[in-house]
Amino acid sequence: MTTIEFFGGLGVIGSSKIVISQGNSRVQLDMGLDIPSGEDLMAAPVGLDSRRGRELADLLRIGAAPRVPGLYDPRWLPADVASEELLTDAPGLHALFISHAHLDHMGLVGFVRPSVPVYAMAQTVELLRALQLSGEPVLGAEPAWRVISPGVPVTVGDITVEALPVDHDVQGACGFLVTTPDGRIAFTGDLRFHGSEAQLSRDFAAAVAGVDVLITEGTTLSWEPLPAPVTEADAAQRFRAALDEASGLVLVALYPRNTLRAARFAEAAREAGRTLVWPGRVAALFARLGCGDVVTWDASRPQASDHLEAIARAEADGFRFSTVSLDAVRAEPGRYVVMPDPHDLPSLLDLPLVPGDMLLHSNGQPLGDFDTWWRPFTAWLGQLGVELRSAGSGGHASADDLHAMVERIAPRVVFPIHTFSPRRLQVPSGVRRVIAEYGVKYPLAEL
Repeated sequence: MTTIEFFGGLGVIGSSKIVISQGNSRVQLDMGLDIPSGEDLMAAPVGLDSRRGRELADLLRIGAAPRVPGLYDPRWLPADVASEELLTDAPGLHALFISHAHLDHMGLVGFVRPSVPVYAMAQTVELLRALQLSGEPVLGAEPAWRVISPGVPVTVGDITVEALPVDHDVQGACGFLVTTPDGRIAFTGDLRFHGSEAQLSRDFAAAVAGVDVLITEGTTLSWEPLPAPVTEADAAQRFRAALDEASGLVLVALYPRNTLRAARFAEAAREAGRTLVWPGRVAALFARLGCGDVVTWDASRPQASDHLEAIARAEADGFRFSTVSLDAVRAEPGRYVVMPDPHDLPSLLDLPLVPGDMLLHSNGQPLGDFDTWWRPFTAWLGQLGVELRSAGSGGHASADDLHAMVERIAPRVVFPIHTFSPRRLQVPSGVRRVIAEYGVKYPLAEL
């Protein structure tokens, strides 16, 4: 009998963790952290790394990690949390599949037993390995990643799992099609239909049409009303228009894992006669990913130790960087775009900013007003007279696109997750919507 269990993503954005069992075989889709919010006890200024070696134990104690039997590596379970339930090998997990390289989908992967194979798309594995080498490793221990190729099923007992690429705001994103003796289950991961590779998401919907169960993200259902989605082309045009308008220094906040947008913005800056200067750790990441001419600060600009260490390690591994001095930026601020370190806001004082200069926020950190870093971030910009503008494109399907997707796929049952408001997903006639409950086993044949 095939069952589906949910250990995250319920009433929250992120935290996706879906277990599918068939007989003695168990696979899990995603191993995510919650997106930080005001209620997140580990949000800044605490930090998940505030007590090295006790990250998982602390998350378990406050109910922020699921108590799934046989899932965790015992070395991350100190005596005060190492219950018989957690240490048991049964029922265990036989494979873990990661949909993409965002923390709310893979942030707990480093705590899983090393005997569990962990699969992801090649671009996801490449990005996560580059992040590790650039000073942003996963919590716990880096897993022995295995690459899953698009359309090539991985067999786990009586279960097969197939990765199907989708468009999201990170390279290597995919959904999954899970086939069992009792039927087929599709999981969207995170996807959108307004990005530059939207055809991938349309192809996903076509490939899983008619599945028995669809598990879909519903991020944009969380807000009402929501403006029409901004395309990647529109975001790039907003960035270029701002560069044409500005005479002085321009700041930008990009999410480093969105390497395609970062490359587009760097190219747009070059076309406008400007150089985009990255913090050291971000520059090290882009260099390791082969992003071309990467520019960072030279030794004249003070940077936090993690940035300096990331650059030093990359140079020791043979990567080279172009550098710029703080004096050069001060002399001709109109020739540069700078990405500041969001965790070192006083470093803004080093820059030649004047009232009326602008920061273009492109889904970078801090992520938004739900992020505990947002208030000090905007306060610093206000103190310096820097105008905050948006030049981003969301990574999640609009509510209209979600509804159209469900209608095209026409599953027998749909579970909306990864949203504050799952009940806002309206389903067409003949489709049953189920609001999942934590840890409940849903027999596929009985849905």
